[in-house]
Amino acid sequence: MHLLSPAAVPARLQGGRSHCAGCLELLFAGTWGSVCAEGWDLAASRVLCRQLGCGRPRHIPALCGPKAAGASPVVLQQVQCTGQELALEHCILQPGDPSSCSMDRVAAVECEERFQLRLVDGPRRCAGRLEVNRAGRWGTVCDDGWSGTNAAVVCQELGCGAAEAVGDLPQGRPHFGPGAGRIWLDDVRCQGQEGSLQDCAHRAWGRHDCTHREDVGVVCQDA
Repeated sequence: MHLLSPAAVPARLQGGRSHCAGCLELLFAGTWGSVCAEGWDLAASRVLCRQLGCGRPRHIPALCGPKAAGASPVVLQQVQCTGQELALEHCILQPGDPSSCSMDRVAAVECEERFQLRLVDGPRRCAGRLEVNRAGRWGTVCDDGWSGTNAAVVCQELGCGAAEAVGDLPQGRPHFGPGAGRIWLDDVRCQGQEGSLQDCAHRAWGRHDCTHREDVGVVCQDA
């Protein structure tokens, strides 16, 4: 039987170094329980990490360690998501029979720490040089291929108003001086429907062919 949950499905990761990593447990039909690893995939992990307010998932698939496995019964055999859902209750959930999944085969998930971004050295909160936080370190974004669509995703994520049209800005792009430290992102390509800049296509983190003279700025209208 496959079903969509009529109510929220709280989730938690237990036994890890933070709330963004550990053995997966869901509150389903009134019971906290595990999910069989064979029925859990990267798309489901993307939804879970988003629901928990963490960054992107990594190390998929993963199993709970032998000490943690067996701490809770298997309540779901399979979770089918597209990866775009905001929370797990919007995915298709298949209840599990504990006897159909051995306790050493339950899923664990490791998400990156929460993605953050900010605009600095500008005249107000919603205008400035774009910086993003990865693994606890702030860094800049290169302006190669930067577009108004990218800026719109940033403005929405920050809770600001609409992005200023690129063509209305001096030289087509705003700049608020060079940053320092890492240049985290380059060749960012957003489609416009992303909820976060981290969901847009881009080069591997830290890979770029830029200098800090190319650090991109963003100007949004105030909320």
